[in-house]
Amino acid sequence: MTMEPGDQPPTDDPEPQSADPTPVELPASPPSVPPAERYPVSFAIQYPERMSRLSTFFRGFLVIPLAFVFGLLQYFIGTAFLIGWMTVFWCRKYPGWLFNGLGGAFDYTARGWSYGFLLTDQFPSFSREQSLVSLDFDEPPSGYLSRWRVLFWKWFLLIPHFIVLNFLMLAVVVVTVIAWFAILFTGNYPRGMFQFSVGVQRWYHRVVAYFASFNDRFPPYALSAEAGPASQSTTVASGVGGWLLGGGYVAGIIALSAVGANVKTEDVDYARLSEGRSGPTVEWEPAFADGPVSLRLNRAYDPGDDLALVLTPLRDERLIVFQWTIQNESGTAASIVLDAARLKYRYQGDDGEETRTVTAEILVVANTTAPVRVDTVLPVPINAVFVVPLDAEPLELRFSGGFAGGGVKYVFD
Repeated sequence: MTMEPGDQPPTDDPEPQSADPTPVELPASPPSVPPAERYPVSFAIQYPERMSRLSTFFRGFLVIPLAFVFGLLQYFIGTAFLIGWMTVFWCRKYPGWLFNGLGGAFDYTARGWSYGFLLTDQFPSFSREQSLVSLDFDEPPSGYLSRWRVLFWKWFLLIPHFIVLNFLMLAVVVVTVIAWFAILFTGNYPRGMFQFSVGVQRWYHRVVAYFASFNDRFPPYALSAEAGPASQSTTVASGVGGWLLGGGYVAGIIALSAVGANVKTEDVDYARLSEGRSGPTVEWEPAFADGPVSLRLNRAYDPGDDLALVLTPLRDERLIVFQWTIQNESGTAASIVLDAARLKYRYQGDDGEETRTVTAEILVVANTTAPVRVDTVLPVPINAVFVVPLDAEPLELRFSGGFAGGGVKYVFD
């Protein structure tokens, strides 16, 4: 083929593309997800690959010294709780010096409990540097803690936590017994049981930190170390449950108090009683009992100075001794304490005629000084010794024997 001047040689290339191609839409980048909020308490124990069989076998004896240390720490912890609550209420912040002291006490008790629960072979020292147990609390926020939560709200919010933790701690005790045998035979704490026991303690320390007002983040119902603060719905549900449970408990106490206030009143001729003639026999049936309790007022010794030789009244005083017989057929036991018997009398005071109510100086049940537990169906003698002025005139005598739902008030003629 003949090519003329100016002609271009043929080519197999496709036609040139436009210099301004249509832009390709790229997928949008996914939105950034904020990291999960960490709960401001961390607790961990390094898992021991091998444990001492000898130390494990005698662990019950080795923790005895810790019991004395823990007993002393409880006084400090209780006082620190009160100081911390008051400071948060008035200043809305937790004092740093108290946070360091109370946090250190919690840290030591954590090492002690971990040693007692066989999670470590290291006897707890007061230095945490070489310890396999670590408990850390974030610094309390300054000026942002809630006043109103300190008073009552946290108590009711944590009631469900306390209930769940009680059951979990029972499970930890069972797990520890099983682990004790496992360590003796294999030298290892089963890893799954180990993580469960550590998780329960982690849960407990979160609840304690919230209760102490180190923070206002409601603790989660979780054993894991990664769990963050509980959600708003969980907090509200815990509050509702806590108020219902707490209100039910208070209502139960009020109901029992109302039942316990069922006191029978008897009119008694005091002169005849002092002459050796017995008073009335009163029966009542305690709450949740299968039978009655009967109480008979036998007599009064006035004066009774010759009967209570261990007491020597002053010149202007005299002793009065009352004697009862009680018979318990209720099927329930009761503890008769010293203030079960009370005497009201009238006397001539500095400002004229006055009345006064006193408890018995001595209360003897079946030849044993109160408190005495009464759980027999046989008749039991009771003697109450009162110290009164010489011119005292007995007005009323009350006896409540520790049985719910009963008591007697004797009104003297």
